[in-house]
Amino acid sequence: MNQRLLLSSTALVSAGVLLAGMTPAARAQGPSPITVTLSGYTEVGMHSGTDETMEPGPDQGYTGFEDTEIHVQAQGTSDGGVTYGSYVAIDLYQPEDSDETSNVHTDEAKLFFSGGFGRIEVGRDDGVEDVMFVGAEDAQSGTGGLDGDGKNLPTAYHLSNGDGAKLIYFTPRIAGFQLGADVVPDVADDSGNDTTGLGNSVAVGANWVGAFGGVDLTVSAGGVWSNNHSGDDQKDFEVGGLIGAGGLSFGVTAGVQTDLNEGNFVDLGLKYKFAGASASVGFVRFDPDNGDTQYFYVVSGDIGLMPGVTLKADVSYNDSDPGAHDAPPNPDGSIDLGTTDDTWSGVLSVQLDY
Repeated sequence: MNQRLLLSSTALVSAGVLLAGMTPAARAQGPSPITVTLSGYTEVGMHSGTDETMEPGPDQGYTGFEDTEIHVQAQGTSDGGVTYGSYVAIDLYQPEDSDETSNVHTDEAKLFFSGGFGRIEVGRDDGVEDVMFVGAEDAQSGTGGLDGDGKNLPTAYHLSNGDGAKLIYFTPRIAGFQLGADVVPDVADDSGNDTTGLGNSVAVGANWVGAFGGVDLTVSAGGVWSNNHSGDDQKDFEVGGLIGAGGLSFGVTAGVQTDLNEGNFVDLGLKYKFAGASASVGFVRFDPDNGDTQYFYVVSGDIGLMPGVTLKADVSYNDSDPGAHDAPPNPDGSIDLGTTDDTWSGVLSVQLDY
């Protein structure tokens, strides 16, 4: 791998300077007890769809995109058997629209400690309501189907309070059961871009994993409670399950959201994996407290072209897409969002994982 790419990150440049400045005596102490692992992916592809599914402004119904993440994990084990380390995900965002600017930032960064007591994580990462939950989105192919890269995804299909700085705890898994909880002082922590107005968030998660003969079964649940700085508190919950046999898997998710996207949702996913490829269908029904019921359908597929290289595709239809901006432009050229219309979207990409 080209090391110049890695050193383009400010954080990694700093690490390189520190290593270069070590004295021979320090290096002679022997190998470090910390093992550093590098991984990541680069995805390049094309979005398409009815005009109102694309970014505001003139477009031809299609646009290219690129998405790259570099993951760095440092891990060691103490004499007492505690596994500890850090994980950092660096996002190299490239804009799809010429009016946007490139953005290289730390997407996730955390410290972790695990052992017989369970696992503790501190830092920026997804919460237990997300990472412990298993449901319809886990029976999807392509770029992720109902949780993928399509431009007309449903308004609500899964709970997640994002990557705000938090304290997370997972219990050991006992008889197939595991519990988790996290506390978030502010959903957007100190990044200065809190558009949700949520803070003092507490989330819980639970799942059970088991097998009966040749059938694998996972059942999960999650909940989020947050203060809303401007009004009603957020009180969301969901339950889900995934069943698999051979190359076939079926997932279901059901939940209720308040505050940001008030309403209830039901998701279904069906996936079949075969000979280095997979195909899936997905369905979401979101019934908001205010507005029309939204139905979302998606067909996805992927195939391995060579080791680490995957061709992926999704085609999706949303019969009541609130993001559709099919209204004519205003005199100043701006476009009013919030209109509702049916939309089609497609995405085709090639991804290299390493």
